[in-house]
Amino acid sequence: MIRQQIPLALKPPRRPGFDNFVGGPNRAVVELLAGGLETGAWYFLAGPAGSGRSHLLSASFADGLRRGQATQFLALAVPSNQALLDQVTADCVLLDDIDALAGQDRGEMRLFNALNRWRAERCTVVMSGASRQGFKLPDLRSRLAQAARLTLKPLEEADLRRLITRLAGEHEVILGRGAADYLLTRGARSAGAMAALIEQLSSRALNERRTLSVPLIREALQAQS
Repeated sequence: MIRQQIPLALKPPRRPGFDNFVGGPNRAVVELLAGGLETGAWYFLAGPAGSGRSHLLSASFADGLRRGQATQFLALAVPSNQALLDQVTADCVLLDDIDALAGQDRGEMRLFNALNRWRAERCTVVMSGASRQGFKLPDLRSRLAQAARLTLKPLEEADLRRLITRLAGEHEVILGRGAADYLLTRGARSAGAMAALIEQLSSRALNERRTLSVPLIREALQAQS
């Protein structure tokens, strides 16, 4: 009789916070967001995919709730969330991936109308995206230009190494000798992609009761290729 192996219970998903964000060259941006945002101010958090935009907006959302603010978070890359722009209002509104609306007539008008409403209500607004380019509506482009730009820079190698070590600890796996160097030479260089890879590798290591070692990483990467 073949016994089916039951996977080990894993930890819940990593909860994004300011305390577990490796800032590196972005410490000033993190400190500004963590220090509490100015009432009625607008910010645009810019950076490529995997730079930590969503992590920081999620951390800002949790921090706003902790401070007792009415705070709303909309992930605009999810099409079903875009219609919520017509009704959302709060002390602080966080909009992730606003560039998902660029070039869409209805989406751009929704965002423009929402920004006008929030300006009148003196809402604090934090938007994120790879860029503010690509929007066609001139009045919307003008509105977006009013947001202070906060730019996220890529992590340097020492910071990526620190991220790998921290993530392994958070997932409660043992990082084998040379594993961090192997990941740095063969893994993706963005923080987001590295975090996703470590989560996948940690899940495998825990299920197989193995160290997060070079052989395990090599097997996983070869299976993906």
